[in-house]
Amino acid sequence: MNPLLTRLCGVRAASAVAGVCLAAHVCAAELQEPPVFESVNGVLDILMVAKAASVPTLTPFVPTGWVYEICLRSVSIADRCPSAAAPLNYYGGTNLHLNPGDTLRIHFVNALPIVTDSEHANEPGFEFLRLNPTNIHTHGMLVSPHYPTEGDPSYGDNVFVLTFNSANGKPAVSPHVHSVVRYDYTDYTIQVPADHPSGFFWFHPHAHGLALNQVSAGLAGIITVGSVQDYVCIQPGCSGVPGKIDVRNLILKDMQVRADGTVQDQEDPDFCAPATPPAPGTSLGQGSCPGQDETVAGGSNFSGGRWYFTIDGQPFPSVPIKAPGGEIWRLTNASGSVGYDLDLWNPGQQRQMVMQVLAVDGVAVSPPPGTQPQQLAEIGGNKFDPVPCPGLQSQNPSDPLQNEPLCVTRLHMMPSSRVEVWVTYRDANDAIAIPPAGAAAILRTAGVNTGPAGDNWPAVDLASVHFNNRSAMAGSAAALSVKGAASDLKKPTALAADLRAANAAVAPDPTCTSLPAGHMRRIFFNAPASNPDAFGLGYEEIDENGEAVPGTFQDVAQFDPMRPTVCVPLGPGNAPATERWQVVNLAGEDHNFHIHQVHFRVVSAAELAGTAVPGQVMGDGVLLDNVPLVHADGVCNTVQDWRNGACTAHPAVVEIPFTIAGDFVYHCHILEHEDGGMMARIRVRPSRD
Repeated sequence: MNPLLTRLCGVRAASAVAGVCLAAHVCAAELQEPPVFESVNGVLDILMVAKAASVPTLTPFVPTGWVYEICLRSVSIADRCPSAAAPLNYYGGTNLHLNPGDTLRIHFVNALPIVTDSEHANEPGFEFLRLNPTNIHTHGMLVSPHYPTEGDPSYGDNVFVLTFNSANGKPAVSPHVHSVVRYDYTDYTIQVPADHPSGFFWFHPHAHGLALNQVSAGLAGIITVGSVQDYVCIQPGCSGVPGKIDVRNLILKDMQVRADGTVQDQEDPDFCAPATPPAPGTSLGQGSCPGQDETVAGGSNFSGGRWYFTIDGQPFPSVPIKAPGGEIWRLTNASGSVGYDLDLWNPGQQRQMVMQVLAVDGVAVSPPPGTQPQQLAEIGGNKFDPVPCPGLQSQNPSDPLQNEPLCVTRLHMMPSSRVEVWVTYRDANDAIAIPPAGAAAILRTAGVNTGPAGDNWPAVDLASVHFNNRSAMAGSAAALSVKGAASDLKKPTALAADLRAANAAVAPDPTCTSLPAGHMRRIFFNAPASNPDAFGLGYEEIDENGEAVPGTFQDVAQFDPMRPTVCVPLGPGNAPATERWQVVNLAGEDHNFHIHQVHFRVVSAAELAGTAVPGQVMGDGVLLDNVPLVHADGVCNTVQDWRNGACTAHPAVVEIPFTIAGDFVYHCHILEHEDGGMMARIRVRPSRD
């Protein structure tokens, strides 16, 4: 692995190395970086084939998953990549490395087999899902979702195109085929704006009704833009640090394998449910948990199978930290529906270790100095449990940090969340120190309960961590300084200028009208009253007093691809249009709000109440592309139930700067919920001025 901040993506795919034995009969292979494809002279031109392939790391099984086989177009053979000398674990994921201003070109080929266990393919009008159509979404990227033009037959980051494998047959005509239909391949051209933030993103399919199946089977990879050096250690006192810290990309994926070796793509949260839940702080296994027989409770019998939780495709790898300054970990939750409650457990000290958060959802975190931990938790969407950063009093007073460091002991990662953390050895007082011989920790998830009507995701040990950095950095800093892009993206005028040409290609819509001053959009998350087994979204506009605007209410309903729920006009001259949305979860289970083509900030309670400190809006420090929505207390089958006080919701207010014209979606990023209908179409149009 190359040092951090030198050549981030100089890593190449590596063969298996000798395992590191932790205890009797437990031997972990060293974690290997995902293979990297880097842009050259501003262009990354690849062939990407979605196909079935064996997953060799999930012993004793060798299940067949679905993977992205990727190679450079210059070395591809027609619509396939040349065979590798040794089988590669494509399941673990691939890193597409770009820089701001680059162009990503993808010749995308669908070679997937027919689906055998799609729940939604059995619904009337959705039979076409059996044919396994797919597409590509560059999650978190601020890029155009353009359609082809006369001069360019390619698509942008557009989820309204589906590529079918003609070998599987052609779909019957159905209004539920909500996208442009193509066969065998689709070309994508994704222009990264020159003012795009450096950071950590990912790509995955977005075929409504099949997203859970396809992601659970392995279809996901990461995108890294720029260098960590663009936003970490930007002050003079950090000048000696960069070459002494390494970087890792950790892709969290899970796969359920039945006793016969086949994959359970339509994941069942009770796959590993034991008769007696594990005690707090314990796990169901190292990298996996055994399948259980749930037939007595009306479930399925998964005895003999295993649920694997992998990092870069490896279950319970060994992570040796060798650099003097530790490592920066870039974590993404690439699971279809699983939530992670992550901590780094030091068994010798019997405590959770402190980590510093550097970026969330692809945008660096740099709140103003003096921001309190509870404020950081609020504006961060309650994705982490902040604690005071140890040792800050010893920071060089002549070179004070330009931001408030965000230190945590736990990370709450719903599906699609990304976070970048600095990990280094700390003693029993949380001070950075030279690790003693044998110092180790466990990266683990404590398990997640998503509410009384929700799911229980298991507690599993994910990796063993070994602190082999037996030397310390000279003048070691207690925290790293961070220069975030959040303030620029809050009012993204430079980004808007980059996107002027792409936006101009989108026709204006005279029916799009701006929200009146002080008004917000309110989005409801719940099951439709007509179908309590489905998922849906509702909508209304509210005025400056929080009252619903007559005539705007749309009841909770499943995804209607033909009808945009929201239409937003950009400002004059392609200026960004900023709106506030109140997202209200009325369900008895947690949801995860995500919207394409934007990053947003959570508006603090103090700001909403008008009591925020003038000139210091806490939300400037954290921008997100997804935020968890806590379940309601009580039972609300309808919006009217909520108005009548049958349940208490816990709304979040988000401020969204719209910059990119086109049609895209917002939805719950628990893919079982998205596939079940918890998604809506949004339309953004250039101004008529």
